[in-house]
Amino acid sequence: MPDQSSRLLLPYLQSGQAQKHVTVNESLLRLDALVQLSVVSATIAAQPASPADGDLYILPAGKTGTNWAAMANGALAYYRDGAWEQVTPNEGFLAYVKDTDQILAYSGSAWLNLAAGLRASATDKILGRVSSGAGAIEEITFSDSAQALCDDASFQDMCATLGTWRVLARGGAGWSVTGALTETTLASVTVPAGAMGPNGVLRVTSLWKYTNSANAKTMKVQLASVNFVNVSPTTNNSLQVITTIWNRNAQNSQVGPGSSAGADGSMGTETINPITGAVDTSAAQTLSFKATLANTGETITLESYLVELAYGA
Repeated sequence: MPDQSSRLLLPYLQSGQAQKHVTVNESLLRLDALVQLSVVSATIAAQPASPADGDLYILPAGKTGTNWAAMANGALAYYRDGAWEQVTPNEGFLAYVKDTDQILAYSGSAWLNLAAGLRASATDKILGRVSSGAGAIEEITFSDSAQALCDDASFQDMCATLGTWRVLARGGAGWSVTGALTETTLASVTVPAGAMGPNGVLRVTSLWKYTNSANAKTMKVQLASVNFVNVSPTTNNSLQVITTIWNRNAQNSQVGPGSSAGADGSMGTETINPITGAVDTSAAQTLSFKATLANTGETITLESYLVELAYGA
């Protein structure tokens, strides 16, 4: 029969042994060191001059000191009762390292960072975020768009990443022009590069208020320099315009419903052909709401707008 346990090397009591308490205490001390294993450091190489009773170290290569120099690399140096003892780790030992807040695992020949060594399979690593000071956890390899989806903070952001329908922009502050006859941009929205895709669509709703007079007040919705709304109402007080801009089989080819100069912006038939454009939406483009007065004493106000976008591959 062996005289110690196979894993923790705890000494056994022998039949008829005198001073049994010595052997029992030896086992308790060994358990005290190895159960919930916690070491002061795994990188300190110089044997401490004044260790505390119970201190435990993982010995690195290049260790020095009267006792440590004779011990094996990777061994546990255990200080108790005024003396150093070498404890040989077994494969599978886990140790919390106090000075680095890391958990190390013993492979049978070396102590390895547990986080860096964890695997879901032979090639996959656990999911984490790599940033300064975050340790050795690594990210699963993602495409740029998949990584962006994981980083999104809201459902709306995820819609933007996935390219599905979403509200691109909205506003209701009431932007006005008066006293000037030059064309004035009242609001603008950036359509992100590639957000429409080759068959995507923008739906633009705008609500306008203007002076009721015989003078033509001009209101436009432009994508880049193409007018997809260009209306000039006279003797009314307000106008809601809804227009749709489609990319058709290419990111630089658009079509939208026609809007004649005298149209009131309502849905229905037109006497003119659909509007076409060649705006390159693979690059970021500006959608603008513009107004022009015919009389400086009058006013045009963009009361609100809503821009919706649906991606189309």
